[in-house]
Amino acid sequence: MKEIILVHCVDTEGPLYESLTATFERVKATFGLEFKPSREQLARLKRGEDIPDQLKDVVMDFVSDERLSYNSTWTEVDAMLDELMSEEWRKTHVDDFGNGYTFSWFVMDHVGFETNPRQRALGFHSIYEHYLEMFNRHSPRQDALYWHFHPVPFSRAANRAACNYSFTNLHIESISRRLIDHLDFPAAFRPGLHCERPDINLFLEMWIPVDYGNQAIRERAEDALQKDVCDGRFGDWRRAPAQWGTYHPDWYDYQTPGTMKRYIARCLNLDARVRPITREEIREAFEQTGGNCPTILSVTNHDQKEMRPQIASYMDMIREIQRDYPDVKIRHANAVDAIRRVETLHAEPPVHFDISWSGNRLDIKTDKPVWGPQPWLCFKTLDGRYLHENLDRQGRTHWSFIFDIDSIPLNTLEAIGLATNDDYFNTTACRISVENGVPGEASIRFRNTRSEDSQSQPEKQDR
Repeated sequence: MKEIILVHCVDTEGPLYESLTATFERVKATFGLEFKPSREQLARLKRGEDIPDQLKDVVMDFVSDERLSYNSTWTEVDAMLDELMSEEWRKTHVDDFGNGYTFSWFVMDHVGFETNPRQRALGFHSIYEHYLEMFNRHSPRQDALYWHFHPVPFSRAANRAACNYSFTNLHIESISRRLIDHLDFPAAFRPGLHCERPDINLFLEMWIPVDYGNQAIRERAEDALQKDVCDGRFGDWRRAPAQWGTYHPDWYDYQTPGTMKRYIARCLNLDARVRPITREEIREAFEQTGGNCPTILSVTNHDQKEMRPQIASYMDMIREIQRDYPDVKIRHANAVDAIRRVETLHAEPPVHFDISWSGNRLDIKTDKPVWGPQPWLCFKTLDGRYLHENLDRQGRTHWSFIFDIDSIPLNTLEAIGLATNDDYFNTTACRISVENGVPGEASIRFRNTRSEDSQSQPEKQDR
C-alpha cells in the first residue's frame, strides 16, 4: 500500500511580542531599507509604497498582517491550543485510517539571555511545564513532547540568533533539568532557526536519534533578497538531500549523507516567508511513494503564530492533490513513529538499567547496547546546580562513576540523572535520589515503547 506520513513539528517557544520599532529594525536588517517607525509608514509599506521594485513583493509579504500577527500572551496561545488539542478539531482533519491530526511539540527553554525585548517566556521549564498542563487537560493520544533549542548569541539578547552550542553549556543544562525534574529525555530534536553546525552535529549524534532539521529546497529569487537567510546565513541546508525522506549525516558535513547513525528528516516551513511547503513539494511527496515504503511529508511552524488557518489550507492542498493519486493513503504520526515506520524498524523493549553501588562507586549495566557511546549522566547539587559528566566505560554495556573530591562528593548532591535512547528510539530516563550522601530509590520511566504510547504515560518505578 502506498502511504504518505504527515508529521507536523511545532517549534514550541511560547508567546512572542513585537513592537512597531522592532518591525522596522527587522526590515532594515533583512532588506537594508531604513524608515522612521510609524503606523503610517507601515501602512505605506503594506501597500507597496517607498519600496524598490525588485524588493516590493518580498517586503510587502514581510510586513503583511499575517506575518506580523503573533500570539503575544499565554492567554492567546492557550485559546488556540484548547481547540487544536481537542478531539473535535483533530477529527476535522482525520487521516485515511481514522486517526485525528497529530502534533510533535519541540519544546524550548529560553535561557541565558540578559535582554528580552520580545517578552518571551524565559526560564527553564517555563514552556515545558505549561505544555505538560495542556497535555494533562487534553490527554492527546499520539502527540509527543520533544526538544528544541536556540544557541545563546554573544549579545545574550533573546531576540538575536546564533549557531554555536560551544559558547555556553545551557543546552546541556536544559536536557539535564528536564531529566532530573521531569524524568524526560529527548528522542527527537528540531534545531533553533533551522541551524546546525559541526559542534551541534557532533553533540546530537551522541544522544538524540531523530532530527527534523533538513530544509533543503531550491533557492527562490526572493530568498536571495533576504540577508538573514541567503548564502547559508541561517538554516543552511543547501547541500542536503532535497527529496522527502531521511539520511544519515557525515561526520564533517551534516548536510551530506555519511556514516553517522542518527536520522535527519526533511522538514519545510508551513506558510513562511522562507523555505515554504508548496503544492509542488506536496506533489513530489506523492510521486515518491511506491511499493511498501511510505514517504514522510513534514512541516514546521511556531505556536507563537495562529496555526488553525495554516493547517486548514495545508490539509486542503494535500487532499486536493491526493485526488490525482487515488492509490496513496495519508497517515498522521508523531516525529518518532514516522521514522520508525519509514525505516521499518522492528519493535523492541527499551533499555533496562541494572544499577548497583559499592561505596561511592556507581555501576550501570544495560541489557543491550544504547544509542550512543554512553548513557547521559547528570547531577543536581544541594545548592541547585545541574551538572553533566562522562562515565568510565567498563565494557560494551557497562559503565561506572566514582563520586569523590576529584569528581563530585555524594554528600553535595540532591539527585543523579541517567538516561538513554535505543535503536528503536525508546527512551529510558532514571532519577536517583540522594539523601545525606546516601543514594536512595531510583525512579525510572520508559517512553515511546509502542506507537500508541504518548509522552504523558505514567511513570514506571524500579529499584
